[in-house]
Amino acid sequence: MTERNLREQRREHRRAFSRDQILDAAEQVFAREGFHDASLREIAEIAEFSVGAVYGFFPGKDHIYREIFLRRAAEFLPGMSTVLSSGQPPRRQLLDLADWQVGFFRRYPRFGRLVLRGGSIAPPLSEPPDDSQILENFRQSQRMQADLFQRGQQAGELRAGDPMLLARMFSGLVSAFQVAELAADEDAPGAGDTERLPLVILHEVLESAFVLPAA
Repeated sequence: MTERNLREQRREHRRAFSRDQILDAAEQVFAREGFHDASLREIAEIAEFSVGAVYGFFPGKDHIYREIFLRRAAEFLPGMSTVLSSGQPPRRQLLDLADWQVGFFRRYPRFGRLVLRGGSIAPPLSEPPDDSQILENFRQSQRMQADLFQRGQQAGELRAGDPMLLARMFSGLVSAFQVAELAADEDAPGAGDTERLPLVILHEVLESAFVLPAA
């Protein structure tokens, strides 16, 4: 590899690191202030950049907001896919999926707060941008969950009903657990101090709502 190629790699690495710094700061500000009240100046200050430098990475606030969701979806959707291709029975996958989703938002509590500003696991549709890729990512996650319910129904493990409706109900219950967990830590100074609620509580609710009694 030539010295020029090495320099280019280092430059790209520094640029990617700086971009992530800005997105991390923006995630914090949007989660606290919402889209409309958040300012690029505050985002820049937390990221330790000038406003002009932020514009060197992103055209504007809408684009930053969009990239936050796309960055997390790049981890969220493959993680779901891994759980749902585990070969475990659908009943077990249902609980494992809930555990994985809760764990994801425990790793990224600021993103969890941002998502839950909309009142559901979906991105807050009342906030800009009206972005087809963000919506498609959400719909894909719901289709994956609906497929799990359909497989569970065929196996005689999960309750009857429209799989997509059940998928949305599942998301609502997981979101309610996340809201309770985040509320327990609402006034804590750090982003990583979220109070951990016992997952067995969520398991009991999901089993009561969706799992058929063993024959």
